[in-house]
This record gives sequence, C-alpha cells and structure tokens, in this order.
Amino acid sequence: MALETRKKAVAYIRISSTRQIDNESPETQRAIITKYAEDKDIEIIEWFEDIAKSGKNADREELLNLLAFAKKFRGKIDYLIVYNMRRASRDLDSYVQQIRLVLKTMGITVRSATESVVDDTKIGRFMENFLVLLGQLDNEGKAEVTVDNMKALAEQGYWQHPPMIGYETHKILNERGKPRPTLKPNGMAEKVKKVLERFSVGDTTKAELSRYASDIGLRSRYGKILSEDSINRMIKHPIYAGYISDKFTNYELVDGKHLSLISVDTFERNQSLLYGKNSRKNETHLKQNREYPLKGLLLCHNCNNKLYASAPTTGNGKRSPRYHCARATCKGLVKSIKARQVHDDFEDMLKRIKPSEGILKLYKTVLIREAGNALGKLNQHISTLRQDLSQIDTSRLNAIQKLTEGVITVEEKNDLTGLLDQQKLEKSTELRELEQQQTIHETDIEFAITVMDNVDKQWIESDLDIQIRFQNMLFPERLVYDSTSGKFGTSQISPLYRCITTEKGSEEPSESFLVAGAGLEPATLWL
Repeated sequence: MALETRKKAVAYIRISSTRQIDNESPETQRAIITKYAEDKDIEIIEWFEDIAKSGKNADREELLNLLAFAKKFRGKIDYLIVYNMRRASRDLDSYVQQIRLVLKTMGITVRSATESVVDDTKIGRFMENFLVLLGQLDNEGKAEVTVDNMKALAEQGYWQHPPMIGYETHKILNERGKPRPTLKPNGMAEKVKKVLERFSVGDTTKAELSRYASDIGLRSRYGKILSEDSINRMIKHPIYAGYISDKFTNYELVDGKHLSLISVDTFERNQSLLYGKNSRKNETHLKQNREYPLKGLLLCHNCNNKLYASAPTTGNGKRSPRYHCARATCKGLVKSIKARQVHDDFEDMLKRIKPSEGILKLYKTVLIREAGNALGKLNQHISTLRQDLSQIDTSRLNAIQKLTEGVITVEEKNDLTGLLDQQKLEKSTELRELEQQQTIHETDIEFAITVMDNVDKQWIESDLDIQIRFQNMLFPERLVYDSTSGKFGTSQISPLYRCITTEKGSEEPSESFLVAGAGLEPATLWL
C-alpha cells in the first residue's frame, strides 16, 4: 500500500492595523505563503487570519483557534507557515512559551515564507528566535519614537489628552499643513470661566464653589455634578490660562495653541489662594501623609505636645515640608525645621536601635525550623515528580515497542506519545521551578537576621503605614525632638529592642541610654 508522503501545514496571516494593507496586506501574505508551499510541495489544509491584532503577545483570536485546530489534528500537521517571523510574534518570551513550545509538543515546526534561514538546523532555530527578537526591538524602537513625537508636539503647544471640562477636541494645521490636536471652547466654557473667576475673589471655599457650579449648570463631560476634587483640579490646571503642562513637557508651562478661558493674572491669583496661608482652613487634613511619616510620633521638647507638620510656600513659590510647634508658649523658642532634616536625624538614631539578643536567637531558631519543614515537603514533592517523569519515559518506550510488535498503529502510537510528551513538558517545568527553591542556605537565614538587625533600613524601606506602625511599636510613649540639637528622647522603648550608644572617650558601645533630659516628667531618655 502506497504511503502518502506529502507534508501538510496550517498557514497564519496577521496585520497589526488597516494601515498595513499597502505593504504586508493579507492578500500579499496569502500569495507569498501559497507560492512557498507549492515550491516545497506542502499542502495547506487550513488558513487563519488575525486582522488589526498586535504581535506583542499570543492573545489573538485566530492564533488561539489555530492552536486548538493543531491539537485536534495532532500528528497530521507538519508545519505552521507564516509570511515572516514578525507576523508570528514581536515578543520573544510569549512566542517561545505560548506558541513554539505548544506546537513542538504536537510535532509542528514553524516556517517563514520569506526567510529561508528558518529550518530545523541549530542555526535555523537560532535565526527563528533572532528574527522574532528583531521584531520586538523594532516595536520597542517605535514606542520610543512615539513618545519623542508626543514630547515634540507638547512642546509646540498641542494638547494630546481627552478634553478638559469647558473644551472639546479640535484639530488645526501646523506650518507644514498637517493636522495637529488641540482644544476649542464648548458650551460649558463660559460657566467654567465664571467658576474660576468666582474663586479668584478670595471669599469662597471649594465646597461653596462646587454648589455654585451646580447652580449655574456646570457639569462634567458625562453630565455629572462636579465634586470638590473636580473643582480643585480645575482651579489648579493651567490649561484654562492657555498653557500646556503634562508629563511630555516635564510639567513645565508651555504656551498652548488653544484659546484660554481666564487671564494669566486670574490663574496666578487662584494658585495663590489655593496654596497660600489661609487656603487650608476649610480642608480636611490627612491623618497619614507620605511627606510626614513622623507626624503624631514627635513631641515638642519645650511643651511636650505633638509637633505640627505643614509645607509653607517659599519665596520662589516652592513648597517646604517642615515640622514645627506653633503654640504661643513655644514661639521664638522652638524653631521650624525641614522635614528632610528631621527624617535624616531619625534614621541616624535608628542605627543605634537594635533588637534584643534573645529575640534575634528566637527568630533564627524559628527560621531554621520552618525552613527544614518546608524543605522536607519540597523534597517529597520533587521525588514524586521524578518518579512520574520516569514512568512517562517507560510508557513512551512501551508505546514504541508495541508499534514494533504490531500491537498498535502508527497513528495510535503518535497520539499516545504526543500526550506523554505534553505531560512530560508540564511536569519538567514544575520540577525545574521546585528545584530552584530546593536549597535553603544558611546564608539566606543570616541575611534575614541581618535585615532584622538593621532597624533603620527596616523603617526606610517600608511603606508609610508599616513605618507608622513600626515606629509606634518602637516608641510607645512617642519621641521628644529637640530641633536645636537634632536629638530624640523617650521615656520608654519597646522591650524587644535596646539602644546602643557610645559615650565620649569610650571605644566600646554601652547598652544603655544617655543622661535623662531635665524638666520633663516622666524622665526622658535621650537617644
């Protein structure tokens, strides 16, 4: 009986956008793939086309249908043919993991109709990866060019975002006659102007302004009443004064191509009211602010009350976050100090705070014990996976033996070995991941102990809420801060920690607090 020797293939076509029709259109790709198959005496049994789909990942409808088709006809397809490797993918990781390896388990290899270097040789497999990688490089280069173009447009005064309230998108011609994006006032523009000019009078709050905007019919782009946050964004946005300011201009003010709704004087007056001395009178103060992690922990060394935290505007218009005590009893006695300086002093002080020896020993014991327990379970799992892989290899050899003895057909053998190869791939991947976790080094545990021992690093590298919980645990009675000397004092430190200080003339650190400060009850221990 004559055996059919003609190879079979599925073909895949992809274009990333309808603009690609002119160079690598579906018709062009189909014609080139068809000619390639005829020249190689390959029969194409099914076509798949993804139109306007990105090649950055494998989440494409027709590609997924192709993989499902290949699985259904496992053992009956030899090749996947593409116009070029960029049509298959533009991301090497997703191509290898989600396309090539999946096809390989079904005995299918990839061929490029326009790149003859892709074949089953070691150089061909290298070029297959290399060509996909070139596509990825091209994609990333285009992304950089796009960002550069957007920066250039922003610096010329063009607006490239959704329209702000009071405007609608609009296009104007540049000096070369090309259309460029900008804004033009819409039906809400006059109402926006009234709201912004009303705020510039200086006798209204944002809550009152929100109600005023609602009364005159000012609404969001979606027809909703504006909240105080929306009003706040309108007041501080320079777009209404005729400026462009976004990430593409590095938030510098650039003269925009659009019409302004308010004058620059009105805008600057609004910023002064928004960020000036009295602007925070009717606002809610944050309990937790990233600029002031020590707020609520620090006490004034003169009156023993909590220090305030605020950011007054300097002469050049910049904010200056600071800690201070504004009480009448402390005026002229307690100076305001920059928040950054206080935080630096706090970090220096934390370097002298160490966990108790007993706590560190207990922590190390627990780590070693838990690591041992985890390692035992891990080794057991790895052993089971290795036994499974050995059984799969045995089953595969048995299938080949049965074919040799004529017990099963070639098709039955291919179905069985294909299934076994898929199982082997899955279990081998799981085994490699577990083997990477298998070895628990003593140095890993020592590293964990070292991190715990460096209290300052624990605080610096933590999120705000963890910082606050940690510092409150360390100093349950809070910290007195002397803004003149930069020193901290407390009447109690957590029993889990100790302070290591070095007295004058002493070479060895002494595990004790320094002399207690005078005039404070209970006695303050200066760190």
